[in-house]
Amino acid sequence: ENEGKEGMAVTSAKAINSIVRERLIAVIKEVRTPTGWKVLVVDQQAVRIISYACKMGEIIEEGVTLVEKLEIERQPMKAVEALYLMAPTEPNIDRLIKDFEDSKKAKYAHAHIYFTSHLTNDLVAKLKRNPFLVSRVRTMRELNLQFLAVESLSFTLDLSDALHNIFSSAGGGGVS
Repeated sequence: ENEGKEGMAVTSAKAINSIVRERLIAVIKEVRTPTGWKVLVVDQQAVRIISYACKMGEIIEEGVTLVEKLEIERQPMKAVEALYLMAPTEPNIDRLIKDFEDSKKAKYAHAHIYFTSHLTNDLVAKLKRNPFLVSRVRTMRELNLQFLAVESLSFTLDLSDALHNIFSSAGGGGVS
């Protein structure tokens, strides 16, 4: 801390987008594979989080050979490990389970799963009911990144109807 002009403490804060970038790069680095290469599988929310925080070159430098969208049909790459970055939603969990239905249909060698927010107990139970998937999971963590780091000192929760919900009479939080 430094002393400001009027004797107030001034702290040097780190830019929020830098913190998110460092966190994402650290996640990619911590996924170590035998070949050193991995596929990054992302949902739409993760694409937005990454696009605000990182450049594609930064991701590729960490051994990501391909970035694929979770929502589309993907070709199997059975010799490669996948790093999933996604919101913990029922449709995303269903897609993940489908990627590891059984040994013949598995899209990737192993899965490193990172959720952008809290994974509910119901979704954990759903994952546990799939023994082949459980046998292929190498990492599973929650990152608490359910926001977009728009600039160095600002972020958004990306709630498109927030103002409507707050100020509408039907939303219960109306202003009189």
